[in-house]
Parts: sequence; structure tokens; C-alpha cells
Amino acid sequence: MSEPILTATGVTIGFPVKRGIIFQREVARVQAVDGVDLTLHQGETLAIVGESGCGKTTLARGLVRLRDIDAGSIAFMGEDITRHRGRALNDFRRQVTMIFQDPIASLDPRMRIGQSMQEPLDIHSIGTPAERKHKVQEAMERVGLNPEHYNRFPHEFSGGQRQRIGIARAIILEPRVIVCDEPVSALDVSVQAQIVNLLEDLQRDLGLSYIVIAHDLDVVRRLADRVQVMYLGRVVEQGAGEQVYNHPRHPYSKALLSARPIADPKLARSRERIVLHGDVPSPSNPPSGCRFHPRCPVAQASCSAHDPQLEVAADGHGWACTYPLAP
Repeated sequence: MSEPILTATGVTIGFPVKRGIIFQREVARVQAVDGVDLTLHQGETLAIVGESGCGKTTLARGLVRLRDIDAGSIAFMGEDITRHRGRALNDFRRQVTMIFQDPIASLDPRMRIGQSMQEPLDIHSIGTPAERKHKVQEAMERVGLNPEHYNRFPHEFSGGQRQRIGIARAIILEPRVIVCDEPVSALDVSVQAQIVNLLEDLQRDLGLSYIVIAHDLDVVRRLADRVQVMYLGRVVEQGAGEQVYNHPRHPYSKALLSARPIADPKLARSRERIVLHGDVPSPSNPPSGCRFHPRCPVAQASCSAHDPQLEVAADGHGWACTYPLAP
């Protein structure tokens, strides 16, 4: 495999919990992301999956430097960009862009979509005004939008069209990496398929690398080469897509897969469904030992004391569990 294009080592991101009206003081800290490592190669799709609140989106925003990380490091093309500022950060953001989860919230309702898509070109001073407009219309056509709709406002488009606008804006700078935060979760099933096909076509034609944040495991299976499963801010399992789907070793991964809807009623009735009891613990006060043990169906007494670390085998399949499931 080629050299990594983007790596993250020990990334930790927290949010302060403050009390007081005038004189506020920090009384606790929510560790949304706690020591996450990842590696992305050229032309690869890495999926990060897990329940809502596990830290997926916070990690995504940290990777594109939309928020600073508290600890760890991020490297792009071998260069540490963790503390980049000013022009150096702008150069990085030209190479690593993002598709946001909510297509309508990511667009300014007072700006015409042509202006919104042209804004990255303006910021990076790419081309003349006429060249920028032509580049925007070219990107619109590439993602299946009518270039004549350049002067329309966001509310004049459907959800699927707005997501295409977000994708066009992400590719307008010709980046190397795109972080896709729930790119199809807000769309109808039929439109989801169109957007997934579009992402695959763009990756093939432009040589893009994707980090896909998702909870829809069917979409992940279609897109991802490798998968990382997150729980309460940590990666609990990782590996090639087929490894994680067909032979999950962590109980949480198997529970996620068992909750995946199946269209065939006979298959749905015959499969083993794993129901997790209890609520997800608060990230400001995680359980001792293994973070999953209060909800784990195979937990032992030692799980409350021992905090398992992610162990990766020679084939790249790794899991953080003292009592992993049989392959």
C-alpha cells in the first residue's frame, strides 16, 4: 500500500463543563475523542462508525482543523499540521475539505449557491472572476446539477440537490482528501443511492481519499475499504471492511451489525439480534476499566478493572477487548 496521506496519532479533544454566571470555572471536562489513531492512504476510503455521541463528528472536525485538538498530532503528506496557523493552515485546508452532515445548515441562505461555491476560490485567490465562475459551473455539472441554476438560493433546491452542492463545494479546490460527515443520513433512500454512486465516481475520476463518518452500516459497506468502530471517544475495533462485517471480534461491533435493517423478512427473523441494555455512559465520567463493560453481554468481573488497549494483528484487524468474540 502507498505511503499514508493523512495520519492522526493519539488525538484527544475535550469540551469544558463550566459553572457560574459571571465568574465561570471549569468543573469537569467531556472527553469527546480520547486517544484516537488513524491512517488514510491515497485513493482509500476509511469509515468511522458508532452510535450518536461517540465522538465521530468531533474527530472529523479536528482532522480538518475546524477545531483544535488538546493532545496528539495530525500529519498530512508527512508534515505535522497540528499547530499550523495562517497561510500554512489555509494551504492545508485547500488539500483537505469537508462535506457537512446537514446540507441546508452548511449553506448561507442569503447567498446564491454560485457565490457559496465560489467562496473557496475567492479565499485562495484562484483564477480571475470569469475563471472562477466557469470552474463553479463545471463543478456543478460534474455533480449532476444544472449550471444555469448558478444564481438560485439554497431553499430552491431539494435535499439531494443541496447535498450535491455541498459535494461540489468540497471538490472545487481539487483536494486530495475529503472528510464526509454523514453524507447521506438526511436523504431519502433512493437519493442516498445516487449520492453514494456520485461519491464513488468522483473518487475514481479524481483520485480522492475519503474519511466517511456514518452510522448507516449498509452505506459504509458499500463505500469503505477499512472501518474503525468508535465507542465513547475511543476506537474499539478496526480492520478491512469485510473483516469487521463478517468476523467482528468486539461485542459492540457485533451489536451494531445485528441492529442493521435487512430487507428480507425471513433473514431478518432468523438472525441473532443483540440488544444492549442501559444508556451510553457520560463521557465526562466514563466507567472504570473497559468503557463498554456496563452494557456488554459477555463482560466478566475483571472488565471493570482492566482497560483493554487496541491490539492489531498482522492482517490489520484489531480490537480492544479482554474477551474477544470467536472469529
